[in-house]
This record gives sequence, structure tokens and C-alpha cells, in this order.
Amino acid sequence: MSIVSNPLVAKYDEFLELLQALCEYYDRDEKEILALPISTSIRVLVHDTRRSTSLLTHLGKKDAKYISTNTSSDRDPVHLGIVRRIHVGVKDGVGGEAKYWPLCDERYFEKPQECNELKFSEWWEKEVVFRSNEHSLTRKDIILSVANKDGGAHFDSEVEEKYDAFRHSWSGGSTLVGINSGIRRGYDNVPTFPAIRQIAYELLSTIKSNSNKVLDSIGTSYAGPDRVSKTLGKKNNDSLFHLRHTKNRNKSSVRGA
Repeated sequence: MSIVSNPLVAKYDEFLELLQALCEYYDRDEKEILALPISTSIRVLVHDTRRSTSLLTHLGKKDAKYISTNTSSDRDPVHLGIVRRIHVGVKDGVGGEAKYWPLCDERYFEKPQECNELKFSEWWEKEVVFRSNEHSLTRKDIILSVANKDGGAHFDSEVEEKYDAFRHSWSGGSTLVGINSGIRRGYDNVPTFPAIRQIAYELLSTIKSNSNKVLDSIGTSYAGPDRVSKTLGKKNNDSLFHLRHTKNRNKSSVRGA
């Protein structure tokens, strides 16, 4: 069997375009199921094992500071640091929407302005982004659980209990209760999918930031014709990482946590 070289730089450009397209469709069409291929794309980009090498490692791009948007709060019994809870049009515990929402989606609220920069190992497998009294998850836990065992690239008949604790509508540890009716209303989705979208936002923002630093260091701006210009965006153009609004909604009727 003959073996030839694989042009990984060009593949990298294509792969970033793929990941960005998945994120844009996730946002635009509210297709949370796209978190499945997004998880697999993130795994391909960053996860190294004894048998496989990530794309960023192949290209010498993995050693960087990674953007963390993980928030902290002492109010909630369950910490969901990279998603928020939103309540749209829920009246006395009935109707409307109650959802877990990625922080990068600014349809209802601006995304948090403060963020941290972490070494890869801390960002990937040390910083806890979901936590309850019994369980906690890192970004690595979420991405690999979905990609390897829950439909991203493969299904297993069993998953870890700590992951299962956060893949249900009630995983946030809270419900909405009507003041007058006493009706309890749960959430309409699960927190793991919007968390994957937020992790993709962090990763793409990290790649964009590091690419701009390289360009600044050589005193030029990138204007090349290949796909990476589409993926990383033009200078001062934040639209790549913001939601493309397709619906007009009344922000005054929205509550978030």
C-alpha cells in the first residue's frame, strides 16, 4: 500500500470552516442536535491520545492560552458555568420557553465581557464548568462523553453517571413555579448541547485571537484568498462569533439566570 503526504494546513482551514458553519446553523436555526457533530469536530482539533494526534498538535498550534468564559455564582445549587437559564413568556408557570442557553448567543442578553485565559490542560481537563453536590464535569468530560458515547461519532450502551446527571431537562437543579397556580414548569432542553456550542465559541475565539497575534507580530494583516480568511474573519469583525439574528424578539419579556 502506497502512502502519500496529507496537506494538513489546507485541511485545517477546511476544518475550521466546517466547525464555524455548524455553529452558525446551530444558532440560526436553533438546531441543538448540531452539538453532536460540533463535539466531534472539537475532539478532532484538540484531543490527543496514545493512538491519535489532534490537528492542532500536528500543526504545532496547541500550545496557547485558551479563552474561558466560565462564570461563577453562589446563588444556584447547580453550577452551569458556560450556559445560562432563560425564561421567555412563561406566565404563572405555564407556556412560553424555558431553556438552557449558550453564553455566546446574544439574542436575549449580551455575552459576559470578562473571561480568563488558561493553559490548555487547565481549560480542557481541570476547570470545572458543570457542578452539583454529587458530580462535576470539565470541558473534556462533556465533549468526549458526547462524541465517543452519546451520538457524536459513536454510541455506547452505557455512559458515566456524572455525565448522565447533566444531560436531562432537570439537570440545572431548578424549575419554574407559578406564583398563583403553583404549577411547576421544567426546562425545554438539556444543558449539555448549549455547553458544547459555548465550548466551540471559546475554541474558535482562541484560534482567532492567536492568529491575530501572529499577524501582528509580523506587521501585516491577512488578506489571502483561501478559506481561513472566511473562518477567522476580518479585523474588527465580530460577526463570526455572534448570532446572526433571524427573528425579532422582545427582550423586555425575557428573564435569565
